[in-house]
Amino acid sequence: MKITLGLDDSLLAQKKQQVPVFWDLHKIVNAHMLLCGKSGTGKTHTLMRLLNQIKHFGPDVRIHIFDVHGDINAPGMSSVQFSESTHYGINPFIVYPDPHYGGVRKRIQGFIATIKSVKAIGERQEAVLRNILIDLYRLNGFRQEDPRTWALDDGMARAHPKRYSTLDDLHRFTHGKLQQTFIGSNSATIRALVELNKKKNALFRFLRKNHGGKDPETEGQLDKLKESVLDAFHNYVSNIETGREFDDLIKYDSADTIKSVFDRIENLMAIGIFKSENPPFDPDCAIWRYNITALREEEKKLFVEFRLQEIFFERVQQGHLPTPGLKDVIVIDEAHLFYRDDGDSMINTMAKEGRKFGLGLICASQSPDHFSDDFVSNVGTKIILGIDQRYWDGTMRKMKIDKTTLEFIRPRKTMAVNFSMVEELKNQFTMVRVGI
Repeated sequence: MKITLGLDDSLLAQKKQQVPVFWDLHKIVNAHMLLCGKSGTGKTHTLMRLLNQIKHFGPDVRIHIFDVHGDINAPGMSSVQFSESTHYGINPFIVYPDPHYGGVRKRIQGFIATIKSVKAIGERQEAVLRNILIDLYRLNGFRQEDPRTWALDDGMARAHPKRYSTLDDLHRFTHGKLQQTFIGSNSATIRALVELNKKKNALFRFLRKNHGGKDPETEGQLDKLKESVLDAFHNYVSNIETGREFDDLIKYDSADTIKSVFDRIENLMAIGIFKSENPPFDPDCAIWRYNITALREEEKKLFVEFRLQEIFFERVQQGHLPTPGLKDVIVIDEAHLFYRDDGDSMINTMAKEGRKFGLGLICASQSPDHFSDDFVSNVGTKIILGIDQRYWDGTMRKMKIDKTTLEFIRPRKTMAVNFSMVEELKNQFTMVRVGI
């Protein structure tokens, strides 16, 4: 598997020799690529030249393009536009049964981390959302502590077919918890328990303030407080229905916290990208283009992260490839918009783990400054089409490229290419003539 990037510029200039420079998957450490260039340097054109060659690798190779500007186009590609008005989208609650990469806990953690990456949520809201998701998964037959239940078809007999939860399910489930807190069957018990807790705390404060209540002048006040605690306890016991009310109170904190979580879920519902119906891509097309131009920036971030999770875990379920190869190539235009430097970021996960599952990741951006050192070091191929001068210092440090090489780059004519080879620890940039 190899594609032609252009001609060796040094040999062409000095010896008039036309020697092709190949991107050879069997010689580099992985199929990941960081393509950097400011506006006007030919990023889109270069991407399409690469993709038009990659699509000929074989019928089993799928290319996924996340197009934020709507300007990436190729003959025969299958393109689907995403917006809040479409009836298809992404289900962020699919559980993958792989014992190492999948499971309920990781699915919940991935969902919460992605939501937090767009807009922060408080610790109490996060804890309540996690508990709601655990209960919702358990209700649908997925238990985080039992890997045997992580598969959709786990071989267990049920009255109704097992299915994945959706955002609609989460919305209804959280609404039920909120309704239960205010007016539901357990509301009287919870209110009685809250009141008991208040009376008990008032008694403890009084005892601390009055040195254990031994002062004769406050003895009558102490007796009244004790009586109020006993009355509150009697009222609580009288209202117990399931015996789990205290656990629910601990798990779900308060009505205000549940309400704030419910409001966040309603905001996610309004985005309109979380739907259980799959997008209508043509399965016979090698290139699938996700046109996300109509989405707002935070919606784009959520969409790309969750779709990357789907692609990654689908490949994980297929298992390791016996030999180096490609099955899915992900192309992310303006990748700095979607990159975040944390362990839950799917771009980071793919850069570290994707090769063994047949995944290639191509990130296009204006500068490598937007990415962590770890990410840059995990990318097998680095291409510089032309960097704005204000980013040169960071580029020289991250890419280990000298200033002279950056100065020699001529946008749309020459580019600097670095391959991390399997059997070499140190790799130099090569000037490649492209002649766009």
